[in-house]
Amino acid sequence: MRSDRTHVRSGGLNEHSLLAELGGAYERGWQPADVLHVTARSGGASDVALTAATMLFDAQIRRAAERAPVEWVRQLDEIARRHPCPAHAAGAPTLADGLFRACPDVTRFEIEGLAFTWKYLPSFAILTPPPSRWPSVRSGDPSAPTPPDTRILERIRALLSKAESTDFPDEAEALTAKAQELVSRHAVGAALLAGPDSATDPVVGRRIHLDSPYIREKVLLLTAIGDANRVRTVWFTRVQIATIVGTATDLQQAEMLYTSLLVQAGRAVQTVGTAGRRGSSATSFRRAFLTGYAHRIGERLREADVRATAHAAADAQMPITKLAPILARRSDAVDTEFRRLFPVTRDSRSRGVDADGFHAGRDAAETASLTPESRTVGR
Repeated sequence: MRSDRTHVRSGGLNEHSLLAELGGAYERGWQPADVLHVTARSGGASDVALTAATMLFDAQIRRAAERAPVEWVRQLDEIARRHPCPAHAAGAPTLADGLFRACPDVTRFEIEGLAFTWKYLPSFAILTPPPSRWPSVRSGDPSAPTPPDTRILERIRALLSKAESTDFPDEAEALTAKAQELVSRHAVGAALLAGPDSATDPVVGRRIHLDSPYIREKVLLLTAIGDANRVRTVWFTRVQIATIVGTATDLQQAEMLYTSLLVQAGRAVQTVGTAGRRGSSATSFRRAFLTGYAHRIGERLREADVRATAHAAADAQMPITKLAPILARRSDAVDTEFRRLFPVTRDSRSRGVDADGFHAGRDAAETASLTPESRTVGR
């Protein structure tokens, strides 16, 4: 232990500054998972524990379980699940006591550092109401989207799980394509059920936290998946957070695809190796590989979406010319909300990549036909 650490008793901690700066960050658009993400990037394990304890203590004071938006509560529950010690510490009678339980060696310097970090977090687009706008008791939202069909989601999850676990690239491709077709058919079915004159499901935003390495390439993959599923993506480099905008169902399904394809991409790049390269040359090859992989996966997902849309129209005995305007209206609603949340954005420019790695990545995504019917997949 370093000799210059200044240990203090709980009465000597300025825990009120933590609560004040956390509340300020919330009012500027930050959500619990966002704050924990940026804290983990710049701090250590003790900072994460202190942050989790502070957020969960704050949630008890605010009665978040009864008042906060459902997504907010979901994030807090996930934080408590992943950080059981701070979650237990948050039950202390005071925050200072809770901080000492979560991190017995906490110093005044660490508390002040966290407060400083949160104080200067920039404004974020407000995706859910902050604490100052919470009602006394959360009530049902009449504009809330229809809950997704859990049977469809379970089928999609099962297909993606098989795709992640198989050692055969062609089988993984077929399973992923089948999952995308289910996603597309589900979206088309929801649009048809709503009818041409009814409002679309509410469009919402959700944040995705990305970690090194290969951040830029992960964003490319997320964007490619979103483009195939009527989801818009914006990336904030400074904090390594992406925001995706779409209907709640489309966002959930896009996240599922991203999580699975990220695993598959990682396996693919490990399988192909680095073509005998080392150091920065090997890193450049991997970046190019993942870039090529993301580009080709995006193309294939869009192809699967086109097929599924045509099949859904045929099943509904509806000409594609009548279905297209319904889907276009949903896309327009997403674009409108995206522009409201982010009035000023710029497209990311592509940079030069290793040609061998890029084409190797495309080949990895190209391994087999994505037509699911061309191969019998074991269940």
